[in-house]
Amino acid sequence: MMNILKVRQLPSEWIKANLGCHQAIVPGWINVDKYPYEGVDTVMDLEDRWGWEDNSLHYIRAFDIVEHLKDPIHTMNEAWRVLKHGGIFEVWVPSTDGRGAFQDPTHVSYWNQNSFFYYSKKHYGRSYPDKIFCDFDIRSLDTDKNLAGNVWTWALCRAIKDATQIPAISDAWFKALSSMDAKARIMPGFEGTSIGTTKIE
Repeated sequence: MMNILKVRQLPSEWIKANLGCHQAIVPGWINVDKYPYEGVDTVMDLEDRWGWEDNSLHYIRAFDIVEHLKDPIHTMNEAWRVLKHGGIFEVWVPSTDGRGAFQDPTHVSYWNQNSFFYYSKKHYGRSYPDKIFCDFDIRSLDTDKNLAGNVWTWALCRAIKDATQIPAISDAWFKALSSMDAKARIMPGFEGTSIGTTKIE
């Protein structure tokens, strides 16, 4: 049964993809899954080349999906390729700092906050130019451990491509989506003040 997921409101003109949606459908987004569940807009195997042109998306939401993809470098390179300059790849993934990363037998890649350093040229990304093509400006945090011992890493990754271009998502939006200050997350005319595109409070 399809579940309509309510997330923080973003501009309607942005082209937004909801990866690995399963049956959690976000209205106004391109809902993507490997299987043709009810409400899925695009059936796509994310282990292969993603089915969008270069520089075509504004925002990608990937909640509890990247740990199911075998090759983290492929995942990050493809997200960067299809995003416009200044576009955002938002990731929510079980961290290796908790039990969740290892408890699910279908998880095939393992992530924590430090993992994202490798996809920024400011950090370790420049060390692997033959493999890691992407460059992101990254904001991230870890959740508190829950009663089951699970921790999630949340990362907001903004694609850096051509500094001569105006970013597809403005600095003001990037700051609002990633700020730890709830008051700074308010965007006039748009509902919700959650970090990134989590559920509206």
